[in-house]
Amino acid sequence: MKIVITILSVFLLGVSVYAQDRPNVIFVIPDDISHYAFSYYKKDGPQTPNIDKLAGESVRFTDFHVSPTCAPTRAALMTGRYNDVTGVWHTIFGRNQLRKDEITMADVFKANGYATGLFFKWHLGDNYPFRPKDRGFDYVAWTKGGGTGQQPDYWGNTNNSASMWVNDVLVKMEDEDDDIEGAYTTNFFFNRAMEFMDENIEKKKPFFAYIPTATAHGPHFSPPDAREGIRAFTGTVENIDKNMGRLMKYLDDKGIADNTILVFTTDNGSNTYLRGKKGSYYDGGTRVPCFVRWKNGNLGGTGNGRDFTPLTAHIDWLPTFMDILNFDDVDNRPEKLKMHGQSFKPLLDNNVKNDPETYKNRAITIANMRTENVEKYKALAVKKDIWEGDKITHKWRIVRENKDSDWELYDVLIDEKQENNLIDSPKYTSIIIELKEAYEDWWQLVKERSDEYTRIIIGNPAEPETRLNAHDFHNTMIWNQGNVAKGDKGSDFIAVEFDKAGTYNFDLRRWPKEIEEITTLTTAPSDGVFGSKSSPKALSIASARIKIWYGDNVYVDEKKEANPNKDGVSFKITDLPKGPAFIQTWFYNTQGELEGAVYYNYVSLNK
Repeated sequence: MKIVITILSVFLLGVSVYAQDRPNVIFVIPDDISHYAFSYYKKDGPQTPNIDKLAGESVRFTDFHVSPTCAPTRAALMTGRYNDVTGVWHTIFGRNQLRKDEITMADVFKANGYATGLFFKWHLGDNYPFRPKDRGFDYVAWTKGGGTGQQPDYWGNTNNSASMWVNDVLVKMEDEDDDIEGAYTTNFFFNRAMEFMDENIEKKKPFFAYIPTATAHGPHFSPPDAREGIRAFTGTVENIDKNMGRLMKYLDDKGIADNTILVFTTDNGSNTYLRGKKGSYYDGGTRVPCFVRWKNGNLGGTGNGRDFTPLTAHIDWLPTFMDILNFDDVDNRPEKLKMHGQSFKPLLDNNVKNDPETYKNRAITIANMRTENVEKYKALAVKKDIWEGDKITHKWRIVRENKDSDWELYDVLIDEKQENNLIDSPKYTSIIIELKEAYEDWWQLVKERSDEYTRIIIGNPAEPETRLNAHDFHNTMIWNQGNVAKGDKGSDFIAVEFDKAGTYNFDLRRWPKEIEEITTLTTAPSDGVFGSKSSPKALSIASARIKIWYGDNVYVDEKKEANPNKDGVSFKITDLPKGPAFIQTWFYNTQGELEGAVYYNYVSLNK
């Protein structure tokens, strides 16, 4: 069939472009930093001239909100839906895995002809079907877990020395010719992002590059390019700034800066002038900087930076991109996966007559449950603007710590630091009722599927060997390699699904396979972890146990003696049925007491 290239004209904020010249989209979202990490907001803080320059050239969202911690923000951003509704309300316990039926931003961009790439921190699941390559990304360069040194990550990774997965190939980080001294994770992933952009510029294919850095999440390691005498955190932030400078220069050099939508924000609050910090339901936990620059779309550019004051949130970016870029949604989106965010495109222009009342009248609910199961009234905030014509007259926040605490009400338009609680004022009865009702509506959305587990699928050809990580134990907190090195005790179930009925092999290990040459079940490597002063701890593992069940059906509950000179304890389990199950594992010492944990469990279908 002869392929005909058709020129399509689409309306983008008043700018007509041709289909082959569709704008590229780059979304950069560093970790665990907020306003005071940038000299644009705090002159005596980290020095960030490149990000400051971007802020000056951008539309600056002054009331932009995310979730109070890492994975929840990513889930909401990727889906345009409340993170708690997508199965993500924690950063561990398997409650960070984005439900397999969710539709991601990458899915939508890909369906509309864009190349898609992810660079650095995913944090929405490390196994099939939750990996970024399962969720619409063509090019994937990443660390597992929530970043370097977390339990699922390649053993011993730090921001200064690491091996990362690039399109399923393990790549050792090294100093590159990138105009920044030394090897550092942020440099590495920005380099991979620009290689991805190069490939698609050459193909004349528009791209969506998602760059969620795991920096500046702790632990902090000073980058080689850091100024002398500054803290490792400051050096980390300034290194992010240098990479942003490199990125902006790259866009200029390639001649695509004006027609690239460049968004910069962060994933949760941090120590700033606002009340609360990371994890808080006050604005200090959720309100972060957000800049967008797109000269060809009349959004910023040199001399055209401006503030944008309406209430906006992470859930709004996907519907806004779809509106701006005239995207079709993926085919047959189910009603249960309806987006909760709304496009703020109409509010970005100077025409107040096209501002949608549905947007202006909405309320946004953000919570920080961080629990195994969802809890009503846990660490919540409901936010709403009140408009009179084209003017915002109130910015309401109703918050509550838990079911046993009282409600609080603040108008942050006049009380930015949330110091004057208005909850007892009869004057505000109607808005209090309205915001409480909005919370109840949100809670019904959350409850609808809250009893579902996200399940790692085992035995599928997409992942021939599955490594179950202690990071995903429900109810048990073993989330970083420091926990593994110290031999922290713990055991609980992991929710799985067997793709096929049959015999499965299980290899229960103390250490990951990548260091099996220097370890056994009862010995430890000599190198430190996270710069710890003490070496990793050897455990006295004498036996191992595995239990697999679903409901009242126990498929296996077997205990086996361990060979201390081996790397693991192997089990071959026959007649496992296709479908959902729970797996729990234990290590014991000679006294029959729990010894450490099965931090790594390698599973494969016996063929």
